[in-house]
Amino acid sequence: MTELTLDVLRDKLADPEWAAIRVEATYQPSGGPGARVYPPTFPTEGDDSPYLLEQRRRGEEVRKAVVLDQVPSQANRCEEAEARAWRQGVIRMPMLRMRREGAASFELIGLEAPHRAFDAYWRDCELDGVKFDRSPIGKAILAASLSDATALLTYDPATLVYGGWNSHRKGRQAKFPRLYSSEMIGWDPAEGVRKAGRMDPANLSGSRSGDGDNWTYSPVSDKKKDTKLSEIGHGNIAPGDAHGGVTISEATRTAILSLTATRRVGFGSLAPEAAAAARVLLVALGFLGDRLAFGDAGLWLRSGCDLVMQTEQLEWIGRGGVAESFTLSPSGAVQLYEEALQEALDAEVPLHLETVELTPNDALSKAIDFSLTKAESTGE
Repeated sequence: MTELTLDVLRDKLADPEWAAIRVEATYQPSGGPGARVYPPTFPTEGDDSPYLLEQRRRGEEVRKAVVLDQVPSQANRCEEAEARAWRQGVIRMPMLRMRREGAASFELIGLEAPHRAFDAYWRDCELDGVKFDRSPIGKAILAASLSDATALLTYDPATLVYGGWNSHRKGRQAKFPRLYSSEMIGWDPAEGVRKAGRMDPANLSGSRSGDGDNWTYSPVSDKKKDTKLSEIGHGNIAPGDAHGGVTISEATRTAILSLTATRRVGFGSLAPEAAAAARVLLVALGFLGDRLAFGDAGLWLRSGCDLVMQTEQLEWIGRGGVAESFTLSPSGAVQLYEEALQEALDAEVPLHLETVELTPNDALSKAIDFSLTKAESTGE
C-alpha cells in the first residue's frame, strides 16, 4: 500500500465511480482483553442501563453492542485535534475567534463553537463595532447555501466538513450535512457492577449551615440533606451503587468521508477549476482531523476508556463495493492538507487566512465573566 497523495485524491474525487473514503479500525482496552471500559452515560429511569445498548448487525450476525463514542463526539475530537494544530502553527486555515479579557481570560475559535459558523456566540459578538450578523462577513455566512457555500469555505470550512445548522436565528435557515462521520462501538458488552463511596481522612461528623467555604459547624447530626457535611465535600459517604462499566470482546471505529456529498457542495460563481480545488481541500481537511485525532496507536475517550489499536484499514470505496487500500499517517495528513490548501490558493479560491477577530457584546461579556469566576451578582 502507498501513502495517499494529492494527485490520487484529486483524481478519485473527480471520478464519480468512487463514493467515499472509509476507515475501519479495531481496538482492545489498554488493560488487555477483558479489561473494563466505561462508555458514556445518560440519564435513566428505573433499572434502565445508563449506557446506549442496542442490537447491531455485524457481517451475518446480529450482536449486542454498546456505543463508546457517538458521531458528534467523534467530530469534536477531530476539531479539537485540528484546533491544537492550528494554535501551534502546524496548519493554516480560515478561523473565527472571540476573545474576552475581563474578570477572566477566555478564547473561543470556530473549531470549538458548538454550532460552528452559526453559533450563538458569534451572533452575540461584534466585528469592528458592528453586530456580527450585520457585518459583511456575518451576512455572507448567513446567506450561504449548498448551491453556493463559498462564504463558509472562505471563513469557516470546518462547518462544511462537520456539518452546521443555523438553529439560533429566526426564519428558515440552511442546513449543511456533515461530509465526515465516525462512530465507535463495543461488541458483546457485559455490564459490570461497582460500589462507590468516600472515606473522610479525619472521619468528620456532625452537620453544618451555609455553603461553599462560608459555613458554620455543629457537632449535632442533622439528617436533612442541605445540612450534611457531604454536601460541601466533607464527611463519609456510604458506598452505594454506581455504573460499573462493561467488558467487551472488541471495539471498532468506522469513519466515512463522503465523496458523493462533497461533490454536491456548490460554490456559486467560482471557476470550475477553483471549485474542484475547493472540494479537494474539504476532503483533505476532513481526513486531516481523522488522522490527527485517531491516527496514533492509543485512543483515550474518557476516564476508564483507554484503548489501543489492533488493526486499521483505510480504503477508497467504489461502485459495486470495490475497495482500494491506502495509508496516511498524521504527519502525512498535515502535508496533504497543506498541499491542497496551496493548490486552492493558486486556483484563486477565496480563503481568508487572516483570523477574524470578534468581540463579545456587553451581555455576553458579563455572562462569561460570571461563569468563569462565579462572581457575586452586582445587581447591574
